[in-house]
Amino acid sequence: MIRHILLIPALILVTNFLHAQPKGVKYNIGPKAAFNVYKSRFQFKEDEQIFDQEMKMGFQIGGIFDIPLKENIHFATELYYSHKGKKTIITESGLTNDATYHYIEVPILLRFTFVGGQVSSGTLKWHLDIGPTMSYWLGGKGTLSSDGPAIDYKIIFGPLPATPPSIGVGTSNMYISNSNRLQWGLLAGAGVNYPIYKGQVLFLDIRAGLGGTNLGEHNAEAILSPQILGFGESLDVRFLEFSISAAYTFEVDWVRRFKGKSTVKYRKKS
Repeated sequence: MIRHILLIPALILVTNFLHAQPKGVKYNIGPKAAFNVYKSRFQFKEDEQIFDQEMKMGFQIGGIFDIPLKENIHFATELYYSHKGKKTIITESGLTNDATYHYIEVPILLRFTFVGGQVSSGTLKWHLDIGPTMSYWLGGKGTLSSDGPAIDYKIIFGPLPATPPSIGVGTSNMYISNSNRLQWGLLAGAGVNYPIYKGQVLFLDIRAGLGGTNLGEHNAEAILSPQILGFGESLDVRFLEFSISAAYTFEVDWVRRFKGKSTVKYRKKS
């Protein structure tokens, strides 16, 4: 249900973007990088009694596209690789699961801008962002540790096969069935647009994100092969995140970029 609710503002933003392009509009595009802090949030209180949680660091790298819709209102979308994860401790066995996940993510944001003053290189602006984000779970890996030697594992989407393949000593495979690889969430944040030089703008942002989709369906399972005594995993969990990011963008003239040169020749008056 949550993914359908979040899809509505995304469709509205894209529709406005396609139909509200003023003549001569300019957009900003450029690379972006972010530092993130994640914490997992269980859906059910029973899981909170079984698992302790710790924060996990991560990062994002990709690009941003920002274009004005109306005065002081922008459409901003991004595409980036996200390196995130969770760290849980099973209270009964003391087994620690330090998991790292790989995602491709696409936020679709409505951006409100405000003039903040003048600097030597141009007009300084503040902005507020809000909108849904779509994430696709590519895969991941992790490490299980307690009193004995640590065991590394990699994630394989799908049920445990009848005859699991043999693997090396000290390694394991985690088979995840009924996973939610396509996930939705909500982002909100604030930042500053700092002009650098002739259309080049540095965007600095802080954001908070709330995951709207669990890692798995309610009947999802995470099974290790070979099995490890004391291991347990809940996929009824989603992410909370906080990020600090920077993007260096370049201004592009929408009309001039695609406008061809005139083929009409003019004769000089005698």
